Amino acid sequence: MNSNFNNNEKILTEVLDENSKKECRECKLLEEQNRELEERIKELNIIGNTDFNITIAAIKKRHEEEIKSKDEEIKSKDEKIKSKDEEIKSKNEEITKLKQENSKYQFKLGSATTFRLSDNDKNNPVQLNEDISNIQDGLDSYVTNLRKSDVDINLKNITDLLNKYRAKKNKNTNTFTLNNLNEIDEINDDIPLIKAVLQRHVLHTILDSFSDYQRRNSRKNPPLELQFLNKAEELEKLANRLEKERIGGDVVTSACSVKIRQQSFAALGNRGFSNIQEKGLHDFIKESKERLNKEMESYRRITNPTKKEEVDKKVADLIREVVRLFYFRLKTQEPIAEFKWLDDNDEFDPAHMIEHGDEENENRPVEMCIFPLIYKCDESQPNKLQPYTKATVFIRDHYNLFNLSDKNSNSNPIQNFFGYFQKKSNK
Repeated sequence: MNSNFNNNEKILTEVLDENSKKECRECKLLEEQNRELEERIKELNIIGNTDFNITIAAIKKRHEEEIKSKDEEIKSKDEKIKSKDEEIKSKNEEITKLKQENSKYQFKLGSATTFRLSDNDKNNPVQLNEDISNIQDGLDSYVTNLRKSDVDINLKNITDLLNKYRAKKNKNTNTFTLNNLNEIDEINDDIPLIKAVLQRHVLHTILDSFSDYQRRNSRKNPPLELQFLNKAEELEKLANRLEKERIGGDVVTSACSVKIRQQSFAALGNRGFSNIQEKGLHDFIKESKERLNKEMESYRRITNPTKKEEVDKKVADLIREVVRLFYFRLKTQEPIAEFKWLDDNDEFDPAHMIEHGDEENENRPVEMCIFPLIYKCDESQPNKLQPYTKATVFIRDHYNLFNLSDKNSNSNPIQNFFGYFQKKSNK
């Protein structure tokens, strides 16, 4: 019985020991948790401490002041950057303005020293050629189509004109004579020749009118255009002397004489012989118009009143544009453009001539020059002419109305009669 008791006691002791160990572990765990709680309490006590809060507040304030200072510094730098941007913008605007002024001065200097005419200048070669073509059309319109229903033609006087203007080579003595009109059935084939010689005569008459006007009015109380012309030529010569007789290396003075000529004659080409303020038609235009109409009446008389009025409306502009072109606008070119009647050779020269009309008869002799060659000289080749506009020429043909023969030959009417019909049959 004692043995059982001892065993039970032992078992109980072991159980108690085990429970004690367990409780001990739990105590240690509780102690650890308690320690942690105490630590936490201490922390909480520190956070709630007045000194701690004051310290935190001081740190916060310092940080806020630093942030504010940095913000102000950034703001100041932003303002400086903005000020610099404004300064840069101002400088850029100033640079742009200076560039524009420099460009303007360079342009003016270029204009003062460059002789090339701009594309929008009415005197540049392209526009000049267009206006020459318009003048040729104007001459054709003024002569009219010479229809029998509208115009009477004086063939005798036309014959004299043909002999006056026909091309002459080696002083040949060939001359036009008028055939017997009673023996001629058709004259329309010769209308192109008559129109050609009349166009030549119209142009010649207008050019002569200006030369005569200039000669008559050059000394005593010259009209405005001639005063301007004389002063421009005088100033051009003085500028040329200034360049040659005074020492200097600038380009403006070297170009001055040419620019004076170009600008002066461009002005005359624009306004010369325009209608006068509060007066109307210029005296020269009025005088030349009367002279031209009277002259043309002796070669072709317009019988149709409507046609006559139509032609009369255009003649003033034709005279004005012819004079402006040949006496003013050609002198705006550099070198100066000139014109030349190709009357001294009856051989067709394709480099300097174009044929009147649509036919191609370049292998035949040239009968007459209708419109002059307009050209400039090549400085490197003085004898070589560079055409602005080729001369318009009429190529010889077979004629019904006219006979071309040597005026010194011992021909007789019978020979002329059979010669005419031989030509007509060859046509």
